Amino acid sequence: MTVREWFEKARQEKFAIGAFNVGNLETLEAIVAAAKSKRSPILVESSSGETKFMGAYNLRALVHEYREREGIPIFLNLDHSPSLEEARMGIEADYDLIHFDGSKLPYEENLQLMKTVVKEAKSRDQMTEGELENISGSSEVHKDEMPEIIYSDPEKDARFVKETGVDTFAVSIGNVHGLYAKPKKLDFDLLGKLRQKMDCFFSLHGSSGISDEQIKKAIPFGIVKINLNTEIRKAYRETLEQVLQEHKGEYAMYKIMPPVIEAVQDVVEKKIDLFGSAGTVA
Repeated sequence: MTVREWFEKARQEKFAIGAFNVGNLETLEAIVAAAKSKRSPILVESSSGETKFMGAYNLRALVHEYREREGIPIFLNLDHSPSLEEARMGIEADYDLIHFDGSKLPYEENLQLMKTVVKEAKSRDQMTEGELENISGSSEVHKDEMPEIIYSDPEKDARFVKETGVDTFAVSIGNVHGLYAKPKKLDFDLLGKLRQKMDCFFSLHGSSGISDEQIKKAIPFGIVKINLNTEIRKAYRETLEQVLQEHKGEYAMYKIMPPVIEAVQDVVEKKIDLFGSAGTVA
């Protein structure tokens, strides 16, 4: 099945596919192991910084290898590419989904660039994602207050989706990137209005720290892709710090990485269960 077919299946059967950010080989290994254990499709994604660090072609080769070896639907998503040049990098590297994030640009510029990305990606059978209201925050553990939220505008967003022909739209309904002391609160009335106006797939960014109850309530509105990064980074770093303290004399990094991989895998497995995609792979 293609990623589009999986999105259609997710929308019809009311589950979501996790899009998990990967910053190194260990996180990729953990994400794939979780998908294999749970018999679930997954999206592996790289942000602008992660793509530059790992290399778009390197990551694509790794995803292809894992997909063939494990027999699991593993798709690759370019996450929040902020420019046409970076979006084209993902298109040329044969990513499965291209998220062009022009949300910080003037509306008309975002619109025209999104049209270009859609046209170029479509010619290669790649899916696209757009973003209009900037989803604030960053994928870190924050001590300060939650940033200001720019909520989705149903009329404006529907017009953007129609004019660009984008496949997936990143909704802004109270979700922000990162973890904060204050809990996140989703606006389900707004999500319902967006669903009434738009027939595209929805993605939910900034899911770290959103309660399980809210995630479960949001999925039936047509959210088929849920992004997760900060909770992965947190599990990785905290476990690595602990292992380094326990093995101060060890310099062979591969020997101390298994607990780190297991910690990330545990986070991803729990999210797969929450999103409802476990067991959907025959």
